[in-house]
Amino acid sequence: MKNPSPDVSKLVQNLVRLTGRDAHGYEAFVLADASIAVRNSTAAAYYPLEGWTSRFIRHLHQGFYDPPHGPTLSRCVEATRHNRGSGRQAAA
Repeated sequence: MKNPSPDVSKLVQNLVRLTGRDAHGYEAFVLADASIAVRNSTAAAYYPLEGWTSRFIRHLHQGFYDPPHGPTLSRCVEATRHNRGSGRQAAA
């Protein structure tokens, strides 16, 4: 794989930050076959150029790029807020 594309990598990192995750280590590559490759230390995926951002964000929300040791801080906060609003107790 060639060197990361700085502009696309910056876009990926900004999208990652918008979801409350640490963007460190995310890189993106524009490939010759009109696709985008995104990787971090946990996972890598290839997306067709058209609509790649929505597919990438869906993977982020599904936890595809999350480390195997557990959820991010933002998910814990979100779950706590949701549980407080529904009257349920958060699992310890």
